[in-house]
Amino acid sequence: MLFAGGMAVATSVPAVAITTSHTDTSATSQTAAIVGDPQSLEVAADAAVSTITPGTYVVESAPPPPPPPAPIAVAELEAAPVFNGPVVAWPVLYPDRISSPFGPRTAPCAGCSTDHDGVDFNSGDGTPVMAVAAGTVISSTDAGGGYGVMIEIEHQVDGSTVTSLYAHMSYGSRLVEVGDTVSAGEQIGSIGSTGQSTGAHLHLEMYGTDGVRFDGYDWLAARVG
Repeated sequence: MLFAGGMAVATSVPAVAITTSHTDTSATSQTAAIVGDPQSLEVAADAAVSTITPGTYVVESAPPPPPPPAPIAVAELEAAPVFNGPVVAWPVLYPDRISSPFGPRTAPCAGCSTDHDGVDFNSGDGTPVMAVAAGTVISSTDAGGGYGVMIEIEHQVDGSTVTSLYAHMSYGSRLVEVGDTVSAGEQIGSIGSTGQSTGAHLHLEMYGTDGVRFDGYDWLAARVG
């Protein structure tokens, strides 16, 4: 009977007691496996805490731009060199196209001279005719006789007075009148075939105060840059 009673006590322990003991042991074992040394943060009691107080910040503006450069004195401007364009210019667009040079030649037409007083530039009908240098117009007409439509301009070049004569220009092409001033390279008319002419070209004559004609091509070639 005593044996039977002991068995009864042994077998009557609640199942939950066994389960709890096993669970606690397992949990303790797992906890010991995954929990290491704890980390800690120590803050001193007197540590200052940074705070931002509204209205205490300062906004700095961008630095001012540098002052403008000082104005140039009028005297300096007056002393500065001024570029006024070329002193001397070719009278046509293609000065190398010459149909008749200056000097002795075979007369190209009845009544044409055998001693050519000018240079004939064959740059094309209707192409511009330009003043060879700055000057004043002393003659401008559509009725220049054998010259046809012609213009004469007086210049001061290299300290000397020279005159250029442009002949055989087309009717209605003259852009200047007597008394007008022109600059070097300024258009004064257009190539044509008026007066005593065998075809469209510019007849250019040049002479000094003595009226003696000289080779305008050589004179220009020595001065045009």
